Amino acid sequence: MHRRKGFTLIELLVVIAIIAILAAILFPVFAQARDKARQTTCTSNTKQNALAFMMYINDYDETFPLGFGLLNNQWYWNYYHDVPYNWRYPNPGPAWTVFQAHWSNSIQPYVKNYGLYECPSCPPKQLTGVNYAAAATRTAKVAYTYNGLLHAYSQAQVARPSQLPLLWEGRGKSSVDGFGLTNPALRCDQGTTRPCRYFSCTFGNPGNAYPTGAMFVLDGPMWIHSNGALFAFADGSAKWRRLGAQISPANTDWRVDPYTGYDANGYPGFYWWDGCNPWLFRPDYEFNI
Repeated sequence: MHRRKGFTLIELLVVIAIIAILAAILFPVFAQARDKARQTTCTSNTKQNALAFMMYINDYDETFPLGFGLLNNQWYWNYYHDVPYNWRYPNPGPAWTVFQAHWSNSIQPYVKNYGLYECPSCPPKQLTGVNYAAAATRTAKVAYTYNGLLHAYSQAQVARPSQLPLLWEGRGKSSVDGFGLTNPALRCDQGTTRPCRYFSCTFGNPGNAYPTGAMFVLDGPMWIHSNGALFAFADGSAKWRRLGAQISPANTDWRVDPYTGYDANGYPGFYWWDGCNPWLFRPDYEFNI
């Protein structure tokens, strides 16, 4: 009896079609599982960083760390700071004075691992014009930014610690290789002639407050984990927040969302503000309006 040793063309096409259907079903499931695993790691890192902040505050007279360094009567409020502080400058010098004061380096004795500044969901980005090949030590990939309105601020003066963002994925879906940033930051551009700390202001009248706050442009979309991002708060807690949910036809909820709106890919537009400072990050905000 003649025995068939192979598949017909039709049978092969059927098998290929079945494989394609299974792939279309399973690949999104695998991708979602991978993204969820990454989010779990990022959530753990966020919580550990928040705990490090609390330990620092406890040791430094209940005062939040600096958002940027000071040198020669100039606050480096709008500069990147090296993380770790000595990866580009292996020998002690003025640069160390600036970089060591930055939150990313000052809380490191409590974090004990620069790797906790990284989030696997945020691809690393190298800055142009930087000689990474000459690094004196391993660089940190920093996905988080600090609420700079808390720069040298008293913990006792925070109105709602459980609701005020302390640390967040404020660069968007990106980790910066070797550098930390404070976002938002206080615009301390008058040196030490005036105090560099947060002051509230009257809406629409920025002239009655110095310094005012500023938000920096992002490197990626804010939809980092599904349609949201991770936040740590001034009480040491941390959680994921949905971003972009609208409470009216054109507005997000200013009590939980830094930005007024987002495009279809999660890139934000303008941020909510009170005429002087980014609305959500104000230490004296009661979160009731």
